[in-house]
Amino acid sequence: MSRPRVLAAGTDDAIDALTRALAGAAEVVAARSLKEALAELERGPFDTIACNVRFDESRMFEFLQAVMDRNLDVRIVAFRANDTAITDAIRTAIRNALEALGVERFADLELLRTEYGEDVALETLRKMVLDETFSPPAPTS
Repeated sequence: MSRPRVLAAGTDDAIDALTRALAGAAEVVAARSLKEALAELERGPFDTIACNVRFDESRMFEFLQAVMDRNLDVRIVAFRANDTAITDAIRTAIRNALEALGVERFADLELLRTEYGEDVALETLRKMVLDETFSPPAPTS
């Protein structure tokens, strides 16, 4: 059985985090620009597209719209990989914009790292990308 193919559209830190999260469980094809990601889509197919919020100078939504316009049968995961905290309002706005595009999977790795540590953050991303049974960590009190 072949490994799933994942298009990692992101910054270097995002591609690194995704590669560590998948740890050989999938073939990761990296794209660091919109042009490169669209070219990789043409070469496809992919089981999952994992795109980070800061992709190509924050062009994630432009890229995801291009994916949606192609009507591809592919799982899409959006995530934040950088270590800069954001407000709950910004996180909610990102989630709402993603949901408007039909993207239901979003992981804020910085929030997960802060709450649960690096291992849980990467495991959460891995499960979302590979479509394994996923249950978000319970909030800490």
